Amino acid sequence: MPLTSRILSSIFTAIPAVLWLLMSTIMNRREYFWITYFIVCIVFVIISLLLGFVVPSLLNETSLRRPWTWILIQAGSAWLAAVIILGLLNLTPLCVGQNNGDGNNNLTQCIVQSGLVAITYSPLELIMLAFCAITGGLVISKIQDKEIPSD
Repeated sequence: MPLTSRILSSIFTAIPAVLWLLMSTIMNRREYFWITYFIVCIVFVIISLLLGFVVPSLLNETSLRRPWTWILIQAGSAWLAAVIILGLLNLTPLCVGQNNGDGNNNLTQCIVQSGLVAITYSPLELIMLAFCAITGGLVISKIQDKEIPSD
C-alpha cells in the first residue's frame, strides 16, 4: 500500500471531523455542553486520522479494494466512536448536575441529549461522509493508477 494513498485516505476520512471541530470552535458560547462537544470533536479528528492511515492497508487485502469503500468504512467507524464517546462523556459531571437554565441536568436528560444529538447530526454527517468518500475515492484511484505502471 503506497504511503501517499494512506495519507490521502487519512485526510479525506478526517475532513468531516475537522468540519465538526471548526463548528464546535466557532459556536463556543461558554455553555456547559460546548466543552463536551469540543472534546468529542478533537477525539473524532484523531480517530479519523488514525483509521484513515491504518485501515487501507488492512482492507486492500480483502475484496474492499476501492478507495471510496475505505473512506466510507473509516469515517463511519470514526463517527460511531465519536457518538459513543459523547454518550460516555455525558455520563460524567460534564453533563450530569450542570445547570441547563431550567435546573440541573439529571442522568436521563444527559442520555436523551446524547441520543438526540446522534439522531440530529447523523444525516448531515452521512452527507459529508458520502461527498468525502466519492471525492477521495476518485483522487486516490487516480494517484494509484499513476503509481502502478501498466503493462
